[in-house]
Amino acid sequence: TETVPGNTDATEPDAFSEEVKETEPHQVISMDFTKLQDINQDIGAWLLSEDTPIDYPVLQADDNRCYLNHLYTGEINGAGSLFLDYRNTGLFTDRKSVIYGHHIKNESMFHTLEGYKKQDYYDSHPIMILYTPDGDYLVELISGTIEDGMKEFVKFDFENEEDFTEYVNALRSRSTFQSTVELQPDDRLLSLCTCSYEWSEARYLVVGRLTPIMTGNQ
Repeated sequence: TETVPGNTDATEPDAFSEEVKETEPHQVISMDFTKLQDINQDIGAWLLSEDTPIDYPVLQADDNRCYLNHLYTGEINGAGSLFLDYRNTGLFTDRKSVIYGHHIKNESMFHTLEGYKKQDYYDSHPIMILYTPDGDYLVELISGTIEDGMKEFVKFDFENEEDFTEYVNALRSRSTFQSTVELQPDDRLLSLCTCSYEWSEARYLVVGRLTPIMTGNQ
């Protein structure tokens, strides 16, 4: 199976300069990917979950090992970075894209994903936002499942629409929260994966639907 992040005592890196990430309460109003990619060309997106610590760049390397222990600056650090699976195109046009992140004990990175093991947390945080150079997306969450990291539980390709629907229904049937988000034909998924502690090598997988955010120019 591919390497996926686990738990670590590492500390989170310093926050980004407001010059590249301008914010107002509850909303990122500008994301300058030119400046971000001047820092590191591997930065291809930004993931935000409002009112939580999840507010980070997403990187992609040629494998799933590099950003397990490297910051966006290239510095070695056990906190690592959020990173997209190397098997994805990086454009979020795949039927399913997967982002990994460590479960950091100081509640940074993907620690707070474990909140989705309770319905009330999902009810308070049903949507994330994914920013990319080519357009932004709502991530409308549909399931959270506990998986066996010793097996290949990440699926990228689907034979047809029926296969896709069966996969999603299977996730919903095991989900730790209930969502009313309805999938449409040709919808794309984003999965967020981190370590979990129900047993050795357990993983927690939160899956959402990518919905383009329309702007006034669209």
